[in-house]
Amino acid sequence: MGSPPMGYTPCENCRGRGKTDDDAPCPSCEGTGLVAVKPRIERRRSPRYRTSLPITVRNRLEHDLEGHSNAISEGGLSVTLPEPIPVGSVVLLQFAVPTHPTKLRLWAVVRHLIGLQHGLEFVSVTEGERLSLRQFCNGLALQSASGVQAGPGQISS
Repeated sequence: MGSPPMGYTPCENCRGRGKTDDDAPCPSCEGTGLVAVKPRIERRRSPRYRTSLPITVRNRLEHDLEGHSNAISEGGLSVTLPEPIPVGSVVLLQFAVPTHPTKLRLWAVVRHLIGLQHGLEFVSVTEGERLSLRQFCNGLALQSASGVQAGPGQISS
């Protein structure tokens, strides 16, 4: 049996058979064995791009943690750290992007935590920093669209 058509998934009630245990048509999928997949609504304000940047995260106890980003957007980033920081914590981030003349120093709030992967939202960004982040993300978007692979944190020319 092949994959279900795009936009559909096997019915969970009948396990894709289209029939109930007593061989009656499944009421959930109307006997087709398939149900439509509801489109996932994207709630993010800006798209994320995969990138690996070395990042220093300083928590309120002045304790520095070294980590690497997994993804970045104009509004925040995902970073893997050696130890968890609680959701709701305010942290200071330090990292470099090639579109900014110096290391960025941005305040962020931990919004999500899964294992050691942290979702951070930037909370105080100047217009110049925002422009550098936008340019960096645009460069990553162009790389992604063209299939070009650059080194970590690099934008290819």
